[in-house]
Amino acid sequence: MDEQSVRQAVTARFYQSLAQSDVEITAIPQAQLQAIVNALADGVFAVLDEVETEADHPFTATESRTSDPEERDSESPAAYSSDAATDDLESEELLWSGRPYLSIGTRYELTTQRVRLIRGLLGRNYHEIELVRVRDTSVTQHLGERALNVGDVTITSADPSHPEFTLHNVKDPMEVREMIRKATMLEKQRSGLHYREEM
Repeated sequence: MDEQSVRQAVTARFYQSLAQSDVEITAIPQAQLQAIVNALADGVFAVLDEVETEADHPFTATESRTSDPEERDSESPAAYSSDAATDDLESEELLWSGRPYLSIGTRYELTTQRVRLIRGLLGRNYHEIELVRVRDTSVTQHLGERALNVGDVTITSADPSHPEFTLHNVKDPMEVREMIRKATMLEKQRSGLHYREEM
């Protein structure tokens, strides 16, 4: 749901609740009343944005889950199959975070190891691509999007579940694409993978 939809929904519910309460507001001119409703909608939008941001980051990507072996034993054993896996988790850093232009409920993240798509306000739906599987990136911008400096960044990958992964309507799409390209090259180099042209 974008900002305009949230604003319309809040306005409609406000006037509906006002009509059901049999309260007449005649002392406030209609233009000022609409300004109050718009301010209320902006407040709702800001709160939803904060809730979404907090829910997207249950722990920060740069902080370690835990380094104490006793505490680690209480965690799921699958999450810590070896010290190497823990070291990889600890070294992952958030490089960029964004969302589609005028949208809530969707967030994109680029870390040093993967690209994530996170959907939902209360429930969460995660999709991600490991950077070592990224093959190519491209940017698409229409005329109106160029004026707003937004566009779609499409990632082509070797991941069978997500061969194409599109980040829709992101701000500064060329810069985001370049960040993904650099992060991919660094992650492949760190993993000991080399560029090879596929025939």
